[in-house]
Amino acid sequence: MQVDETLVGDVESDVDEYRAVRARKPTQLPPDDLTIRLWLMGWLLYETSWALLRRVSPAFEVLGGAQQEESEAAIALIVRLADAARRLPWPEFAPRALGAIRSQALASSKRDTKRGYDDAWVLHREGRVKYLSYKESVTGADPRYLLALDETLLQLALGETGTACRTAERVIGRWSEGLDEGLWTPHDETRWMRRMFRELCDGAAGGEEALDLVARIEHDKGLAPEVSEERLAMATAYRNPGIMTARALLLLMPMCTEMEKLRWRPPGDHKSWADAREDFIVRFKRAYDAIEEPVVHADANPWPLVADHQRSLVQLRLNLALIAPGRSLPSRLTFDPCLKMDLLDDRALDAMSHWLAESADGKKRGDANVIGSATMPSYIRGIEACRARLGMGTAQENYRQWRSQWYELDRYSDEPGRRIRIEQVLGLSAES
Repeated sequence: MQVDETLVGDVESDVDEYRAVRARKPTQLPPDDLTIRLWLMGWLLYETSWALLRRVSPAFEVLGGAQQEESEAAIALIVRLADAARRLPWPEFAPRALGAIRSQALASSKRDTKRGYDDAWVLHREGRVKYLSYKESVTGADPRYLLALDETLLQLALGETGTACRTAERVIGRWSEGLDEGLWTPHDETRWMRRMFRELCDGAAGGEEALDLVARIEHDKGLAPEVSEERLAMATAYRNPGIMTARALLLLMPMCTEMEKLRWRPPGDHKSWADAREDFIVRFKRAYDAIEEPVVHADANPWPLVADHQRSLVQLRLNLALIAPGRSLPSRLTFDPCLKMDLLDDRALDAMSHWLAESADGKKRGDANVIGSATMPSYIRGIEACRARLGMGTAQENYRQWRSQWYELDRYSDEPGRRIRIEQVLGLSAES
């Protein structure tokens, strides 16, 4: 289907029709024919809102022009779809409709402004509250609704983890530009660090919740070979939660230094920040292993990682190599020789940097995520503190020198003046 104004209008018209049925028949359960339509409408709201979300450009309010115009138009339609989901009668019988609220939350976060991040968290919480309400309503009904709600919860939880990561990566990577643009001042650094740490702790926990939920669904109902009218959680369902959870935990590690300096208590039941850092590594490895969990098709052939997941996996390994150099991270995958280097030393770091920087056709596969883009001073100091505290004693090259050598792995390397800015932030000379 073409997702446009006409389709959204049709959805709204259908929802009005359903509400009219409810007004005539205010019963606990919908009529049989409407029960079927509600189930399908939930699926339609999920898919259409997700398709529109992909039209929203990151930081579109800064970009302006056609990208802002297209993004604002897409968000306007997403909001209408989310409102349609809210207006559904008997909404617990359209469980996937919660995906429209998740899309509205993610669209808000893509504004990459403080207001956008705040709005996103309000919407994420709304999705959670509705999930709990719907689950209570369908307890004892057809088990398909409980399964569908749990499969939708996977996406809600990942949306929360994604917003936490997105906020931190944007603020840390664009800190210097934000100072120039008046988005914040140097005095705001501590406030942002506290906020990001709290949100990432919640995001990591949400990602782990998603991994546990996948395991339960697999045990109780099995995972599906593809998304269909009946199922949403595919056989590859461990991979995305594994990536998102590992990403959040890596972002947290360098923040521990600043949080300790601010006299915050270590998270959880940890008695020291050293214990917390080591626990983050243990949890990271558990999430990482989920990404590499073997998956096969019905014909028993391996189900390889898609290109985006391959890039994410190498980014995670490279980040750990810089944060905790010399640690071991064995891999069962073989899509590149760099994965054979389970000891994350200088040699492995160089191999992974090369892999990200260039592919077979000469194009860059990806960046190094926030560790290759950070301009927030306290976060950079945190990375260096992690290298000293979590490294295994080998002679690693200086992090700042690695940034200079692999400048092309900066997420914003194509922006005019970015290299000079990075040299100033890191205290490097133009010749370094």
